[in-house]
Amino acid sequence: MDEFITDTGIADLLLIFSVKSHLIAVRPELEPTIVLDDARPHLSFPTARGVVVVAKSACTSSGTWTVSGPGIGIKSPRPSPAELASTALVAYESARARAGAAA
Repeated sequence: MDEFITDTGIADLLLIFSVKSHLIAVRPELEPTIVLDDARPHLSFPTARGVVVVAKSACTSSGTWTVSGPGIGIKSPRPSPAELASTALVAYESARARAGAAA
């Protein structure tokens, strides 16, 4: 049985929804752009320089979480929702600053 595909676990779902809540609390304008996939679980949202993705990796048995996007890429084995959201926001703010500087 492929545990990753068929059973993400309630803890993973709670974590990804909590990350979304953290993002929206800091940047409410992100709410309509955040795409959730609770089957993986992961979320993503676009920036002016590319897409930011917060996801649980299938590549490791421990289920490492990753945040990737324009200018950022981190892995964490046991992150908190606040840590994942903060990292995603760093990528978002960096993309906003670069887009504003280019204008």
